[in-house]
Amino acid sequence: MQRLKSERSNMLDRSSFALSPAASGKGELAERALRSAIVNCVMEPGERLSEVALVEEFALGRGAVRAALARLKSAGLVSSSARSGWAVMPISASEIRELSAARRHLEPLLSSVLLDEVALQRLVMLADTHLALTQRGDMNDDILPTIRRCEREILELLAERLGMPIVAGWLVDLWDRSVRLVNFFEKTGRVRLVPAGRSQLVHAIIDGRKAEALEHLAAANTSLETYLFDRFLESEAVVGGRGNRRTVAKDKPGRVKRPKDSIDRTRI
Repeated sequence: MQRLKSERSNMLDRSSFALSPAASGKGELAERALRSAIVNCVMEPGERLSEVALVEEFALGRGAVRAALARLKSAGLVSSSARSGWAVMPISASEIRELSAARRHLEPLLSSVLLDEVALQRLVMLADTHLALTQRGDMNDDILPTIRRCEREILELLAERLGMPIVAGWLVDLWDRSVRLVNFFEKTGRVRLVPAGRSQLVHAIIDGRKAEALEHLAAANTSLETYLFDRFLESEAVVGGRGNRRTVAKDKPGRVKRPKDSIDRTRI
């Protein structure tokens, strides 16, 4: 059991995407741990979750785990029902459509943010780093996570500068949900999502070229939506052709065995 907890901790430490800052309370700590596991598909889409097992696995209090699950439900990462209990949200076409529509509605706000000198310098540094990495041309498993961390920092910094904490929180949830889908399809297939040219977005915003910034955001969302739907349509063979499931009781003490596939095909 201790070895499994250590392995799980290492997996979470190697997360390819930056999430929220260090948590200040047990509830936030629980949410960070569970969110990271879900976004990085350590907890797979559709898996049922046991509060008791999660308390043991993550060494957290029952109240903190329950509060975290409730928050993750509102974020669209977890579902619950009186009959089945908690479960990681399965992947569905309706989720892809919802994410795409929500991002198209909210992300244009990023094109009008006000930047102070500190934020400006940070954005320029991130944009230059992002450009240098993407121009290398070799999108291997070592460089791609770094590019995506840089992209996420750019987006979160812009969201912070909106001056609208609730909207920024919605955007973070949408980005985490998008990342989860990309992670799942990249782990179950061979096609990688090509990073968007976020350095162009940064310089368009800095120079006040709002129309260009809006065009970039729209193009990036279209590219993401196309990738997700293409992988979703290809996924039936992947799901149907999987080998034997691991023994959940031994390999994943925080989950209970689930009776359905990772992809929900009833919600088209």
